[in-house]
Amino acid sequence: MPPFRIGRIPSGVARKGALAAGVLAVAMAGLVVVGILLPGTVDVTRSIEIAAPPERVFPLLNDLSAWDTWTPWADIESRMEGPPAGRGARRTWDDPRMGAGSLTITHSTPPSTVAYVVEVEDGAIRFEGTLSLASRGDGSLVTWTERADLGWNPLLGWTALGMEESQGRQLEESLARLRQQAESSP
Repeated sequence: MPPFRIGRIPSGVARKGALAAGVLAVAMAGLVVVGILLPGTVDVTRSIEIAAPPERVFPLLNDLSAWDTWTPWADIESRMEGPPAGRGARRTWDDPRMGAGSLTITHSTPPSTVAYVVEVEDGAIRFEGTLSLASRGDGSLVTWTERADLGWNPLLGWTALGMEESQGRQLEESLARLRQQAESSP
């Protein structure tokens, strides 16, 4: 019986290992290439009718501290900067789950439109949002649109695939709370 030598791998095992490593490398390269080719942008729009006039709904959209009552922002430790409402109102955070970032109101036209930008990790991820109000009889139609540019990171290309659904669900839940808040306000 020949002596077993340390460091020597039988040729059949070596071929199988090389084949497995090659298949894994091709699969990983494929995932990266497809991730690069996937769109790095996301557009999400949701609307809701609220039994309150735009003049009553608009302050809830225009004041970032009011966002705590109808969006998930209350769950994130952040601080307010600039004016309390309207153009220039800003919220900043450094959260282990969300990273460091800011939300800034960039445009405010009472009682019809609030536009904002969210930047995470120095703009590596950027969302632009618009909340639009239109009169509907005695109430309002609120339309919330968010556009995200996730950049060229191939992993974020894969993330973008599911964001329409997940971000859309978050917008729907927030709009439902907004309706409850606006309809219960005097």
